[in-house]
Amino acid sequence: MFWAAQPDERRICLLGLEGSLSGDDLANLAERLRGLAARGMVRVVVDLRSVDHWDFRGLRCLADAARFRREAGFATAFVTPSRYLRDIAVAAGVLDELDWYDALELDDTAGRPEGTAPVLRWA
Repeated sequence: MFWAAQPDERRICLLGLEGSLSGDDLANLAERLRGLAARGMVRVVVDLRSVDHWDFRGLRCLADAARFRREAGFATAFVTPSRYLRDIAVAAGVLDELDWYDALELDDTAGRPEGTAPVLRWA
């Protein structure tokens, strides 16, 4: 389902997901996000660029986990250029509850098309 890069000294964890994610997969991810908060992982990036579908029924628990992390003072970024995944998040009623980014890093954000999410740059 996903892989995790080791966090660096600035306490950032990258979770890369791929394929089609079921409700159980998303519940598992939500628990991992809560667990990372419990271990003090301040910044988590969830890379969805290789995800082709996710079950809308599992998105509520994912949004709850992101809110839990936010309330604890931690950041969770969801990276996907996929309009399809965002449309599913709209259908699940959680689009505005997740922090969306189009890319992990981009050299020129000035030329970003209107209506697209910003790129993620954590220093």
